[in-house]
Amino acid sequence: MSGMSGLGTHGSWTVRGPLFVAVLLVAPSHLAHGDPLFEEHTERLGSPQPCFDAEHPRAEGCYSSYVVAADLNGDGALDLLFANGGGYFVPATAAPLAFYINDGHGLFTEAGAASFGGFSGRVRQVAVGDIDGDGDLDVFVPDAFGMQASALFLNDGQRSPRFVDEAAARLPPHMRASAARFGDVDGDGTLDLVVAEWGDTPPISPGIVRVFLNDGRGYFREKPGAVMGTGGTAKPVGTGPVDLDLFDANDDFVLDILVAHRKGSSELLLGDGTGSFRTDPSFPRQQGLYVYGPDECDVDADGDLDIWLDNGGPNGSLALLINDGHGHFTDETAERLTGNAGAVDDNVVRCADVNGDGALDAVVGSVGSQRRVFQNDGHGHFSLQPSGFPVQQVSTLGLDIGDFDGDHRLDVVTAQGEKGPFLNRLYLGGAIVAKDERPPVVRALERLPADTPSGDVFVHFAVSDAETTDVGPRLKEATLEVDGTPTRARFVGGDLFRAKVHIGDGPVSYRACATDAAGNHACGDAVMFTPRRSRSALIVISALALGVLLGVAFARRRLV
Repeated sequence: MSGMSGLGTHGSWTVRGPLFVAVLLVAPSHLAHGDPLFEEHTERLGSPQPCFDAEHPRAEGCYSSYVVAADLNGDGALDLLFANGGGYFVPATAAPLAFYINDGHGLFTEAGAASFGGFSGRVRQVAVGDIDGDGDLDVFVPDAFGMQASALFLNDGQRSPRFVDEAAARLPPHMRASAARFGDVDGDGTLDLVVAEWGDTPPISPGIVRVFLNDGRGYFREKPGAVMGTGGTAKPVGTGPVDLDLFDANDDFVLDILVAHRKGSSELLLGDGTGSFRTDPSFPRQQGLYVYGPDECDVDADGDLDIWLDNGGPNGSLALLINDGHGHFTDETAERLTGNAGAVDDNVVRCADVNGDGALDAVVGSVGSQRRVFQNDGHGHFSLQPSGFPVQQVSTLGLDIGDFDGDHRLDVVTAQGEKGPFLNRLYLGGAIVAKDERPPVVRALERLPADTPSGDVFVHFAVSDAETTDVGPRLKEATLEVDGTPTRARFVGGDLFRAKVHIGDGPVSYRACATDAAGNHACGDAVMFTPRRSRSALIVISALALGVLLGVAFARRRLV
């Protein structure tokens, strides 16, 4: 969930990068109409797919509600993990996780049963992140219908990984989560777990959001009453919540929560940095009934994160909410989006710079329409690109984007369910999809308060790259440089990173830097900072001053 950088300084705590001017000056021409963007290569997933049933053509694969692309075996290539099982708000049948290991060239081997110990469940989403600080990605797998215990799989870090379920020891029981994300919501630098539960009778039962704090070793405890209403009391959140995102809505470097609902308006929950959240009453009430897979990115290049809501507009059309930089959103869909058809039953939106002009376009997956691409003009105005995908009657519930075959072009994977053959599909970016030659952008950098003393301090910054993901920007490295000395930063959720650095007694210069998966590197603007002198430094200075005064007094006495 990340965006492109704007100009100058916005707010007393944020510094924005200077890179957007260069983006506009060197942007290539628009995508050519009629040329294909993404070409299908589903055969690279192998055949048959899990859940294949020759007697039932609908079962060419599992009922898949969600897919995430992440490097789960640490070899630098993006693997694929599909959340499977259940049906359209009914438990239906259990299904295995579909886990595909990438050979680095976009050829995949399915290894779900072997890697996840034969797990089978009714899963709508999974959450992926390094919960125990050992450098590899772990996986939370909730059973959305509460028919079995949720699983928390720890990664053994091998190239052919084995995931061991340690939920019984590390998580409280009795959880039925329709959506989940990892992110540091209490400011201790470790990934906590936030889940949305959709009640006993989805999608009509009230939903709740629960927060589980990480002790730093990957063991979680629930924070009671973490989500509060406008009156300060704990409250249910909407009806039938089916998705949640963690992102920094108001640029205070604290994660907030966007909750999407099957019925009822989406809600923005503002974090206080301790793991507690309150409903934002100013968040626009959506005009459409259904939102399944929203996304957050900077569409208008002003340095803050805007929001896409699939089906959030009238008659089931897309909605685009623009951020004023302070976390206040305005629905500007009508002014900014051309070719936005209604009643198409979209299920997911992803931000991605498809044509390499530095502006984040929108890629949309749908049940009732073709998958589509909306092209950004660089100022947050979008037009429908008519030939984004092959014309197919498919039912897309989930979608993720990344470079799967190592050619530095964006590719797309889709999760299929609900209608038609449940055959998950892979699309590789064609020649018109631009190669990734642009470095990541430091979207925002935290300014240290003026009264910060010298010593060890934590600094946050936000990074955006060519695509948004639920597991954060796909970077080789993110660092914070203090007077030219880099310190590696840790991902803490959304598009945020955090680094612990030492600040001496004198003035320093610090800046954030990032290198993406394609090797593109850039740093943001530097900040000059002079710390409040530490107690020890003041003692030394006072002692020196006292010594000088005593020396002067002694010299005067000798003269007399």
